[in-house]
Amino acid sequence: MREIEHKKLLTIITPGELQRMVVEQLKKRGIGGYTVVSATGAGASGLKSGMLISDSSVIIYVIMSEARLQRVLVDMDKFMSRGYRVKAFYQDIAILPRKPK
Repeated sequence: MREIEHKKLLTIITPGELQRMVVEQLKKRGIGGYTVVSATGAGASGLKSGMLISDSSVIIYVIMSEARLQRVLVDMDKFMSRGYRVKAFYQDIAILPRKPK
């Protein structure tokens, strides 16, 4: 059996219109794998019905190492400091890798 790897799962929630900007920043950090999911809901910025791209949010999931996570969190903090509506949080995860060691 493959040996479990310990990684970080970064979750980013942002308006749909910022998806491209966030993904481009991830790519600049060498991240090629991520999952984007459309989301609706309500929060501090009001109701997001999802009827229009400007009225929808996305959730971006990325699995990465601790070292890479720290650099990406700095990037997300810069977006937030500029006033962009970005939420980022992470969790410790254990995954079964695709390739055996």
